[in-house]
Amino acid sequence: MERGTPIAGAETLWSRRDFVRMGAMLTVGASAASLLAACGGDSTSGGSSGDDSGGSASQTPATSESTPASSSESSSSGEGVVLNVAVVEEPPSLEPHNLTAAAAGLIGNVVMPGLVWWDYDLGVSPQIAEKWETSADGTEWTFTLRDGVTFHNGKPCTAGEILRNFEHIKDPNSGSMLTPDFEDVEVFAPDDKTVVFTLTESFAPFLAILSHRVAMTDMDAYDGTKPIGTGPFKIVEWQRGSQIILERHEGYWEEGLPKADRVNWKFMPDSDVRLTALRAGEVDITTSVPTQIIDQIKESGEFVVDPIPGVGEYYLAFNCAEGPFADVRMRKAVAHAIDKEAILEVALWGHGTITNVSFPPTSPWFVEIPDYEQDKDKARALVEEAGYGGGLELDMPIPNWSPSAEVAEIVQADLADIGIDVRLVEIEWATYWPEIYLKSDFYITYMGYSARIDPDQIFYPRFHSKGVHNATRYSNPRVDELIEQGRREIEEAKRKEIYAEVQRILVDELPWLWLYLPDITNGWAKNVVGFRQHPGDLLFLTEATKQ
Repeated sequence: MERGTPIAGAETLWSRRDFVRMGAMLTVGASAASLLAACGGDSTSGGSSGDDSGGSASQTPATSESTPASSSESSSSGEGVVLNVAVVEEPPSLEPHNLTAAAAGLIGNVVMPGLVWWDYDLGVSPQIAEKWETSADGTEWTFTLRDGVTFHNGKPCTAGEILRNFEHIKDPNSGSMLTPDFEDVEVFAPDDKTVVFTLTESFAPFLAILSHRVAMTDMDAYDGTKPIGTGPFKIVEWQRGSQIILERHEGYWEEGLPKADRVNWKFMPDSDVRLTALRAGEVDITTSVPTQIIDQIKESGEFVVDPIPGVGEYYLAFNCAEGPFADVRMRKAVAHAIDKEAILEVALWGHGTITNVSFPPTSPWFVEIPDYEQDKDKARALVEEAGYGGGLELDMPIPNWSPSAEVAEIVQADLADIGIDVRLVEIEWATYWPEIYLKSDFYITYMGYSARIDPDQIFYPRFHSKGVHNATRYSNPRVDELIEQGRREIEEAKRKEIYAEVQRILVDELPWLWLYLPDITNGWAKNVVGFRQHPGDLLFLTEATKQ
């Protein structure tokens, strides 16, 4: 692990919440938003690569002084309602069938929606398609398109246009990130309103795949800079390094929407800059308000911040194939040693949910399973039983995004109390992800995982013995069998039973020790109405406007 930089231990911890309330300035570490850049390349078949990392999008907090708001662009400007939205990242490209970057998927949702979308209740709802049905054996999916859906240039979005999109996606020469998911799927359009997908075998996550960055565009104008979709907003101009200007799609199918006439989608990677702009009225909505100042903002009332539970997950991962944690007793010892409440406080200032499963209680896939109580006597007994009572020294590599170091220092202190001496080694993300995590070059590490829609998208790649991101090298024939059953079973009630058993086994065997689910922490001006936060940290601005 000498590739990284050793960092200090738990003696560096203090009550940062008190410091903020006293008006102290803090510097929080590197942004992890850029680490999410390739989150969409994950194939549910376990066959394609992609970065599924997570990380806090918090950077340096802004000062506590409030600047009087004076909107730089408003409805009195002659442009109608203008929303200025600050996001962390600028997308590298907006190529419709290659929205690999999270930043591209974010804007792709409002410009180039697909047949269906991931809704606020963590389900899949109609979008371009108004309904669908599935054959009894789950191998045929038939979608009926809405009436009156048009592209931004006025061209009708017919089933033939949808077919052209999927022909391009399926083409192995297209370079599309979506090809592995659809290469064995037959697509045809029997009439202008019907699209039919035929699978070689039943595949329950198919609907979830369709809702994740499967953008529909006018193939006659396929472009990565100014693509044409059917969404509520169309791209007018991309000012590189600054913003993307969006305007209302007058032909949008949903009557009366969108409510805003224009959206200036501004790139502001620094949280100081975003918050200063919000306070000055230069921005109406900002993503990723740093958690360490949320309580202060709520008390001051200078703008709205109202965290909601999110579905990203953060955890300790163990190497289950070699080293001390190949013994499940050692993994359970760690589970009994760790103070999750302290971790949540340090990592997110309490703005999250302690968990021992992948899903929040609001998810249809959530299963309530008793967590491991912190009991260091029980942890020491398990260490002794596993043969490490004489002490153990090991390195713990961690990625160099916040709050890795803060979390790892608490883990380090807790493990020291049970005879495990951990040296923390901070490693650059560009090395950590491909060389450390994916190659299982660790005994224990801290990681994050961005949101997914269907449980198969979590469990197959990470916990199936053939999963492409099974970095823990975990292998359980029963888990493999259940995950494969979950893919084939199309009845939701039976799938819930299957994944409930999967989760119970994983909590018992602990390839991951789940720690917390972070809240979604957007902020917006008090005159913004209709804006709704999405638990998957997506932005849908259809109903957002200003008073």
